[in-house]
Amino acid sequence: MTSGAPPDRSAARSPDSWARRARRAAGPAVVASRRWGAHGRVLPDFVILGAQKSGTTTLYTQLVTHPAVVPALRKEVHYFDAPPRPIEWYRAFFPRRRAMQTRAANVGHAVTGEATPFYLFHPGAPARLRAAIPHARLIVVLRDPVERAVSGYHHAVRMGDETRSIDVALDPANAEVLADASQWYDDPACPARRRGYLARGRYAEQLERWFAVLSREQVLVLETRELGGGVALGRTLDFLGLPHTAVDAASNRNVGAYEPPESAVDRSLRDYFAPHNARLFTLLGQRFDWP
Repeated sequence: MTSGAPPDRSAARSPDSWARRARRAAGPAVVASRRWGAHGRVLPDFVILGAQKSGTTTLYTQLVTHPAVVPALRKEVHYFDAPPRPIEWYRAFFPRRRAMQTRAANVGHAVTGEATPFYLFHPGAPARLRAAIPHARLIVVLRDPVERAVSGYHHAVRMGDETRSIDVALDPANAEVLADASQWYDDPACPARRRGYLARGRYAEQLERWFAVLSREQVLVLETRELGGGVALGRTLDFLGLPHTAVDAASNRNVGAYEPPESAVDRSLRDYFAPHNARLFTLLGQRFDWP
């Protein structure tokens, strides 16, 4: 590791100040201006794929407090789950190569990445990502699919995308019918993007798509409860080859408050997800402690 202390970035690198700065900085005009000279910018070393409402914001916020992790212009870039854009547009969200070299000289290593939760679910994302960044390290955070579905429902209500009662919206009989074409998923108004409560909790079929085109060794699968106490952060640092230096193991972020569902709703969802969870555990060769 190269000697020499890095400059003091403690105030600028606090999670809250980073998030505010990212929101201000990622406007279309800024992105357009950064496309000029995009050849001098790097592509991401890692991508957090999802799942939605499983703790991706918490993990990313923890990661960017590490001195070797340089944040993207914004956490969610939405490059691989949208209609094709030039690679220069994607590069515009990442640091200049010279800045990465300077960071590496100061702290011994430097990586950058983004986190877009819809990537995991989008059927076209694996091939698109492999074509652009085939050697990137990929991170998946999975949450008990029943808890994820309930959280997703309340998120959709807050966003104005859901008006049905929870027992109707989460009834398996009312699950969205999914299309085959990637263009359907690219649409920002795609029902699976805005809701998809059950489909987005069928993790095995999503991971199988990724494992079909990329090496399993490139993919780290975490469980939401590992975020507590920095366990998931430690495993991620190991996965990225980074030292366990002092970082801010931030508390959960982007968490909504809501009442738990009625027991009948919970039982119906448990029954629905049971075979999908069994398929997941077989795929991964491990079980998660989900009721």
